[in-house]
Amino acid sequence: MMRLEGRSVSRGIPCKANVVSRVADGEAIVVPIRSAANDRNSIYTFNQSGTRLWAMVEEGRSGAEMATFLQTEYGLSAEEARLDTEEFLGELAREGLIDLA
Repeated sequence: MMRLEGRSVSRGIPCKANVVSRVADGEAIVVPIRSAANDRNSIYTFNQSGTRLWAMVEEGRSGAEMATFLQTEYGLSAEEARLDTEEFLGELAREGLIDLA
């Protein structure tokens, strides 16, 4: 499990260069550009909170800032917000959309 410590707390989370995104009807649509023909089925859409978190990734915000946003915007406890942010960023990293290294 990814933790909001070290780099991800103090610095922004870099988006991969091979990813393009747009917001349509309030939802982010994220498409990784991959060279293999069998990788074309990867299109990701996010709900309202995911769309805002994705925008924060694109803005270079830190994981800690994202957790604070969730806490403030949705009334989550600090622990819930941290865990939700870790889960979201972990999924993005597993899908190759961001670089947590």
